[in-house]
Amino acid sequence: MSSASAEWVGKLQESLTEIKVSSAKVDEKLEQLMLGMQKLDAALEDMKNITSNQETRLQLLEAHCSRIPPALGEDFAVIKSQLAMYRKVSWMIISVVTGLVIKTLFDLVSIT
Repeated sequence: MSSASAEWVGKLQESLTEIKVSSAKVDEKLEQLMLGMQKLDAALEDMKNITSNQETRLQLLEAHCSRIPPALGEDFAVIKSQLAMYRKVSWMIISVVTGLVIKTLFDLVSIT
């Protein structure tokens, strides 16, 4: 064999080795991509199940809320305003009673 042929065969073998290494790396990357896709599919399936569960819960909640009378909100508003008024009246009564007790104690101390 001539030296040019031997050199050409050597370069060809080197190139084949590089191609084998590159194809092994490509295979490894493809496996990683396949694993990633499987994980993504599993996550999407979980998400679909969660979404389905949430939609079911929302439907049940909406059905339950539809049974609540519409005037109930107005009743709560009236009750809240009455409670606010009762608090103000209670605060005024407590303030007056406390003031009277303090005045009485002050008058008793002043007399003696």
